[in-house]
Amino acid sequence: MARIQHNTKLNQLVVDLGRSLLQFVGETSPWSPNNADAARETVARLVGSQRQQVVRLTELLVERRYPVEFGVYPAAFTDLHFLALKSLLPRIIASQDALVSELDEAAHTCVDDPEAATALGEVLAAQRAGTEELRLLKL
Repeated sequence: MARIQHNTKLNQLVVDLGRSLLQFVGETSPWSPNNADAARETVARLVGSQRQQVVRLTELLVERRYPVEFGVYPAAFTDLHFLALKSLLPRIIASQDALVSELDEAAHTCVDDPEAATALGEVLAAQRAGTEELRLLKL
């Protein structure tokens, strides 16, 4: 019974991770100087990692035969198309911090659902580590 109760929250996390500012930046290729190869590579790797985490949660929902919704990017992101990565980085970090908080809360809420708790623990650990990597980027 617990698994059924948590599916809605898991799907909301699929939307929030899959339509995060980090994912949006991965699709828009913001400007960065020529000497920022390491930063661009880090962001691209973290985008891919987050995509894999979305897949992880989606697979759990599909196994449970839950109809998965993927959502859309927030309309507020449309003004961010032509900005430099340096100016977007603080916004990305703030967005990631919010995701980490949301995942942390969900992990505590889903303790009675072992499959969800395991998946959320993995996703949470990856998001925390990725957010710390973003904090260390130099542009």
